[in-house]
Amino acid sequence: MDDFGYNAATLAKEYGDKGTVSKVLNYKQSLSLSMIRKFSQLLKIPAEWLIKEYPLKNAM
Repeated sequence: MDDFGYNAATLAKEYGDKGTVSKVLNYKQSLSLSMIRKFSQLLKIPAEWLIKEYPLKNAM
């Protein structure tokens, strides 16, 4: 994120939901399909980079 010049507030502004972006950045919620599409375009990276599974902190 820093490599692209973005911070949490910038991503929240682009996505439109600060709470959701915060949860994703803190590994409490997975990226949604709409977030993957949006951030792929915004960061100019392949969506495949964003769809990899990762552990959530509150996963049961």
